[in-house]
Amino acid sequence: MYAATSTPPRRRASPGVLASLCILALGSPLLADATADAAPNPNPTWNVDAPILFRAQAEPFDHFGVKDPTIVFSGGRYHMFYTGANASGGWQTLYSSATTLEGFRTAPHIFLSSIGESYFAAPEVFFFEPDGLWYLIYQDGAFGAAYATTANIADPNSWSGPHSLGISGNLGWDYYVICDNSSCYMYNSPSDGSRRIFLRTTTVANFPTGWSAPSVALTDTFEGLNVYRALADGQYYLVVEDLLDNRYYELWTSASGGGPWAKVAEKWAWRGNLVFNAGSWTNNVSHGDILRAGVNQRLEISDINRVDFLIQGTTQLSCCPYQQIPWDLGIIRNYTSGQSGTEILTNGNIESGTTGWSVFGSGSLSVNTSVVHGGARSLSITGRTAAWNGPRQTVTSRLTSGKSYTTSLWVRTQSGTATAKVTLQLTAGGTTSYVTLAPAAAVNSSAWTLLTGTATLSWSGTLSSANFYVETASGTTSFLIDDASFK
Repeated sequence: MYAATSTPPRRRASPGVLASLCILALGSPLLADATADAAPNPNPTWNVDAPILFRAQAEPFDHFGVKDPTIVFSGGRYHMFYTGANASGGWQTLYSSATTLEGFRTAPHIFLSSIGESYFAAPEVFFFEPDGLWYLIYQDGAFGAAYATTANIADPNSWSGPHSLGISGNLGWDYYVICDNSSCYMYNSPSDGSRRIFLRTTTVANFPTGWSAPSVALTDTFEGLNVYRALADGQYYLVVEDLLDNRYYELWTSASGGGPWAKVAEKWAWRGNLVFNAGSWTNNVSHGDILRAGVNQRLEISDINRVDFLIQGTTQLSCCPYQQIPWDLGIIRNYTSGQSGTEILTNGNIESGTTGWSVFGSGSLSVNTSVVHGGARSLSITGRTAAWNGPRQTVTSRLTSGKSYTTSLWVRTQSGTATAKVTLQLTAGGTTSYVTLAPAAAVNSSAWTLLTGTATLSWSGTLSSANFYVETASGTTSFLIDDASFK
């Protein structure tokens, strides 16, 4: 996926020591019990939440995009490692951590300076139980295929690396390791344009070195391959990215982590089976990681028919040079979480112009086709005379007292900065009240900012009016909105 740009000096690996048991929490709070035994669904509906990790939060390291995530849940926290597309044109690995997936929206992004190569990307993380160490597998400029280790995944400054995985031949990118009780299997995409996936094996005793010569595991596909073992049926599932219809994921299965592989679906996760809970922020399903049932080298998930898949997404695949594509990260689920509901807004993606929208207070609405978050249009408001003036939809007949509603909306100023929020004006029984649907956040003219939140609505008497609107904390700055959702 990326070309190496430099070759840092080689460093020797330090001996492994047992990690403290307290750092392990074997299980993600989002994953279902392993009780299902149904055959894999080749064409599931994927419910898409709002993005959780955004680019340009750790300048200059993730200036253009955040991509290639790998994630585990340990010690009561999620630990995510990802590739940042550097402002200077390189690729480097960063870390973020949060107690909830939603918490990543405000969590710090930290460059892994203890590894500190000018080119190291596409990470995979797991806890290798025989050594008692966390391993980060990645591609780099020093060795092509490299790893780093730590005893404490929660300390981004504790990683020791780079160290060589000791392979040669058919080098490329997207190295991925999974182990069973006796063997470890490493997959990667070669850089020869052959649309093949290569496989090397070693023993658990010899890991992380001792790899065999490469063999061909798959043909006529692309990159970003992951393999998992499902606890529900004991089968192994391989997901691999292709690019024949935007970016999408194929699904394959085998009784072994090393194959042979049988294809379940060419388009298991693709733009055609995405259903958005919070605005259509991507039409690509690209390089990601399924949230696991544990943290170790066996890469186990609960059930292939009930996964939380952390992906990179964009609506601007052809916008610019590859390194500058604006990727963000979000969760898609091939099951119903119970939190999704019926969309309240009309034309939230603005693709039907100003239909459904009006001005709350003073100002003028128009369609903007040059600055958009998704699709081909965004909604502009100018000529505001008060901070509360903004785009509005009247939603009186669509609300139910006592129900929780989730809001997401992207906003961007036309110049300067502002603090924006989403508010609901309710009038019931002759009394008017105001509910904050999405808390205030700083916005600017250089990038889109997501406003999101969940609120429970209740009132007494007859609801006579309900207005959903976007406002600023102060001032009358002109702004744009796009990909709005209220459900």
